[in-house]
Amino acid sequence: MNVLYIGATGLVGSHVVPFLAAKFHLTLTGYTTDEVNGMEVLPLDLTQWDATEALIQKGAANGAPFDAVVYCATANYRENNQSDPDGRHRYFENCIEVNARGAYHVFEAAWRARVPRVVHIGSMTSVLGAPSYEYIDAETRDRPNDLYAATKVFGEHVGRSYVFRPRRRRRETNTEPVQTMQVLCLRLGQPFSGENHWRRSPHKPSRLAAHMEDIAQAIECALLTDIPYGIYPVVSEVENPLVDPELYAELGYKPLWRFDSTGVERKEDHAPSPNEPVRPAAS
Repeated sequence: MNVLYIGATGLVGSHVVPFLAAKFHLTLTGYTTDEVNGMEVLPLDLTQWDATEALIQKGAANGAPFDAVVYCATANYRENNQSDPDGRHRYFENCIEVNARGAYHVFEAAWRARVPRVVHIGSMTSVLGAPSYEYIDAETRDRPNDLYAATKVFGEHVGRSYVFRPRRRRRETNTEPVQTMQVLCLRLGQPFSGENHWRRSPHKPSRLAAHMEDIAQAIECALLTDIPYGIYPVVSEVENPLVDPELYAELGYKPLWRFDSTGVERKEDHAPSPNEPVRPAAS
């Protein structure tokens, strides 16, 4: 499967690409162009429509069209001082450009190029606004905690609008909608690359911890499922879960990693086969 991974040089992208590269033919893009896992990263500014459309239309290096796009780009949180009102304002302006305008550019370009599937990477902050939910289940409604989270919710809805978007105006009435694209939206918990990362983090007690390998596994599930559209949380196993596991069961995702008060460990009941050795987690 030829997969375009947008946002390969970010925190999540740089850690999940090594896992996905073992199973998919990846084309990587990023706002910066450092190599990831020894692979070239093509430059792409998602706010520029012409560049986004041209890259998706071009397809993979082997000449084949893309079978899927993973949209993992997001505004750079560390680029501005978040404690300064002007810095926060600049960050939110960038969220609108990258997370909202960029999402539209990706979905529209993918639809025009007839890419059959897009995986949208979002955030559990979409439901972490005040007042806080005690538990997140099927009845939980979106409650973004800031403008970043709101733009991620926007991207999910933009994607939904393309699932049954007609390619030409129909003259007939009362016809069944025709699916033209699969859109799978993943809401990531707090990502950790390993135990060292977890122990250094102020989010260590998080009920939303997500190991990078679990995130990679969820993306793999989204790339292979037959589900036309869905929004799924991605978290690892924790002692006191905030998220109902039934919310991601449909996707076929099962956490490989467990976080508890003693540390971080890969669950033995999900140990890889001898043909798939465990890749060391970055710290």
